[in-house]
Amino acid sequence: MLAGLLLSSQGALGRDDTSVQPIGALVADDSLDPRILSLELDGPRWQAALTELDAALFEKRTTERGLERSRSELVDVRSDLKLVRLDRDGAAVVAVDLEADIADARALLAASAIAQFVRTGETESDILASADTAAAGERRLQLSAEAHDVQISHWRDLIARAEQISGELSELGGRLLELQTRERALAAHIASAGALLPGLDNRIADATEAVRDGRRAATIPETDLPVTALDAYLKAETRLAEAEPDCGIEWWMIAGIGRVESRHGEIGGRRLFDSGRTSPDIIGIPLDGGPDVRAVVDTDGGALDGDTVWDRAVGPMQFIPETWSIRGRDGNDDGVADPHNIYDAAYSTGRYLCRLGGDLTTVAGRDRAFFGYNTSDAYVSEVSRHARLYREALEDLLR
Repeated sequence: MLAGLLLSSQGALGRDDTSVQPIGALVADDSLDPRILSLELDGPRWQAALTELDAALFEKRTTERGLERSRSELVDVRSDLKLVRLDRDGAAVVAVDLEADIADARALLAASAIAQFVRTGETESDILASADTAAAGERRLQLSAEAHDVQISHWRDLIARAEQISGELSELGGRLLELQTRERALAAHIASAGALLPGLDNRIADATEAVRDGRRAATIPETDLPVTALDAYLKAETRLAEAEPDCGIEWWMIAGIGRVESRHGEIGGRRLFDSGRTSPDIIGIPLDGGPDVRAVVDTDGGALDGDTVWDRAVGPMQFIPETWSIRGRDGNDDGVADPHNIYDAAYSTGRYLCRLGGDLTTVAGRDRAFFGYNTSDAYVSEVSRHARLYREALEDLLR
């Protein structure tokens, strides 16, 4: 409520209106940076969730429209029933009156004939003979015949009218039965459809939650950025704009680090949870002084890296425990600074880059910061390349 299924470009509420927002944008999520809600996303869970929500919304809207039509029709049917009952009752009264009139007319005809016979016993010849003149006798016969014809005509008119009323009553009875049948059918449909709505509301609620979960599991098309990682980078940018206003750091600079260090927490098939935690933890090689590896003796008793002999880089931004103890910050306000959480790691990385590079609005400042993060020209080049690609892909969309 929700016509074909329309996915991220148009949702159920837009089946008849292409100007509405994408269905995904209709599902708010205060836990994410608001800029993400307007992005086109990709991923099987995301698409499946949109399809289900679209279908559920469409089914509810279709059910509600059907209910509206049925309720409106039921009002009309009940109004017609009232009128038909009034017509039927009126016709029934007329029929009763006609039956009484017919009985009276029949009785009058019979009484008139009997009265005339009993009173005079006159025949047609007697009437003619007893009249003063032949003309008077003919006149008496004519008046008698006319009176009889009037009574007969009236009686027949009453019978014809009674037959007409009987037909009308039969027709009204049929119409009444038809309307009563329709009334029962509509009432049953309304009850049945109304009973579906709570289930549809539950389905929509579940589908809406699935869209939120699916959004978190989605990726940004034409990039390798998971939504949760992008959210962490955007929130780090927002916080650092207040904490480090002179630095000028932007999300894509942190994203370049995240891509090279751990593929945004998903290196080696790892999962990045909605909370920002990676599973399993990302633990680097022991810094034991081997080839191209500097030696860093354990500084945290293995608390972060599980190694009580040597330190190892940890988390999606690959902080050395010693550096984390100095630079690590809580980036998601859960009261814990956790290098294995991309929200904490991204915010801490941003702060660290600001300390290393100063003004990061310049290429020189960014190169200084990236080199300070990992003293390798190849590393700086790789981080800069990915950061630039992210900026070009999403800068306009995230304004």
